[in-house]
Amino acid sequence: MLLEMMNKISDFISTPKTDARNTYEFSIWLEDKLVDDYDKLYKENPEVTYRLSQEVPDICATAEPGMSVDKILDFKNAISKEINKVEPFLYKESQK
Repeated sequence: MLLEMMNKISDFISTPKTDARNTYEFSIWLEDKLVDDYDKLYKENPEVTYRLSQEVPDICATAEPGMSVDKILDFKNAISKEINKVEPFLYKESQK
């Protein structure tokens, strides 16, 4: 479940789309995923789940319908920074 989520995040970040509706819907999905599936994600990798849940929901809350391209790029950059912070923990846990 966690790797699926991380792959979906990676796909979103790497896609050059700057569609406001797509970004807004992604932000809702990601925030819901972190909240609704927290326990399941935590069982898979406590460190990654905890770290993502600290900043990502606040970043997701900044997304809105009709975002400008600049705001979308800022959003993608902010999510990307958080993903980069947890990547070492993602692979560390899966090597156990």
